[in-house]
Amino acid sequence: MPEVVQLPEERGERDEKIETQAGAGAPSVLPRTTWSGNLRIGLVNIPVKALLMTKNLRTGFRMLHKSCQTPISFKRFCQEGEEVAFSDIVYGYPLGNSKYVVLDKKEIEKAKPQSRNTIALDRFVNFFEIDPHYFEDTYLLLPDRSEEAYSLLRSIMEKTGKAAIGRITLHTRERVVLVHYHRQAVVATTLRYADEVVDPQIFPALANLPQPQEKELQLAEQIIKSMSGELDLKAYRDQYKERIEALVRSKMAGAVIVPEKKKKPGPAAKSLMEALRLTAESLK
Repeated sequence: MPEVVQLPEERGERDEKIETQAGAGAPSVLPRTTWSGNLRIGLVNIPVKALLMTKNLRTGFRMLHKSCQTPISFKRFCQEGEEVAFSDIVYGYPLGNSKYVVLDKKEIEKAKPQSRNTIALDRFVNFFEIDPHYFEDTYLLLPDRSEEAYSLLRSIMEKTGKAAIGRITLHTRERVVLVHYHRQAVVATTLRYADEVVDPQIFPALANLPQPQEKELQLAEQIIKSMSGELDLKAYRDQYKERIEALVRSKMAGAVIVPEKKKKPGPAAKSLMEALRLTAESLK
């Protein structure tokens, strides 16, 4: 039978624990170093360590066999129905129509960029000119016996609002990286390549859209003004995760709590104009 593990604390208890740890100083367990190397600007080298700034807290499940509740494992089969050992696997570059150019692992390894421990920063740009759709993962950069140079870079980036562009090799793949200031630290955000982001203008559905009427624009602007406020991401929680955890706790306690279903919205408005008017009135 699978081992029973303790679920994370309720939100209030968890927040209280986090605040207590924060009040006492840095948490006892820090994220592990993902990458270490140098930021290089001309002849200036700044040794740093990189830690991933984000955490994956999504709700996950493990598939179990219903009768014995043991985890399900998967085997590799080819389309001929034969089980395949990992040592017998090669890699096919698809050409279409079920045709492939076969490559083995050694050939692929030779094509990968050599691991480098330097981010050569070759251009400074305005951070706010970067389209956020190109952002991937963000890494916190910590000084590695380079406090003086790190502090200078942090200060000048904060003062000028500039960010630096370079390249970094992570997990055998070379990425474009944006090094910038964030909350008293220097961080590095990997960027997607230009051909990895879809241009919306290629979609015919966006061409020749009708122009909104002036009254519609006025009501829409009124709605936006009524709903405008300061951004507070802490106000948004993973409600699905919280409901699942509450359901699991209730089952462990022997009583099942069924999450309440969302209330159905009222009847749909007959027109866009009516929907705008009713929405604007409800916000008064």
